[in-house]
Amino acid sequence: MRRLLLLIAGVAAAPALADPISVTKSAQVVSAPVQTTVPLSIPGAEVDYTIALSNPLANLGKTVRVTAFEDPLPAGTMLRVRDLGAAGSGPVAFVDGALLGLGDSGLTYSFGGLASTTDGLEFSNGTSWGYTPVPDADGYDPAVRAIRVKPTGTFRTSGSFTLRFRVKIR
Repeated sequence: MRRLLLLIAGVAAAPALADPISVTKSAQVVSAPVQTTVPLSIPGAEVDYTIALSNPLANLGKTVRVTAFEDPLPAGTMLRVRDLGAAGSGPVAFVDGALLGLGDSGLTYSFGGLASTTDGLEFSNGTSWGYTPVPDADGYDPAVRAIRVKPTGTFRTSGSFTLRFRVKIR
């Protein structure tokens, strides 16, 4: 009987599997070399990608840790590796929470520099995640093929965050 109780206690203590995180990705052309009133997706155009991640209410009472979020860059694009926002902010903007700052994620994100190995951003050149970007004269690096964002903390139930980065169409 004692053995059965230990088994049941072990099963009861096992963490429940979390429901999937909701991920929505969108793209918006922000500038183009021609047709500036309604920019088109043509070579030379700059496109902002926005990725919204939210932890569903179904995960109430479940611990959800986001270890990494990877996003391959579309073929024929190059990543802007200069600051997207304020000086020192890096090429990926992290916005915690939803509209009006409600529903914060409980996660933190840091950027220490393109060569940092301890911050929340990694770059891949298609071969390894140890690639250090080198910006061209316009701030883009065509060798970057994917990014990996690594926020830290526990993702709050009904919390959300948004990532934004910019590419240029070749």
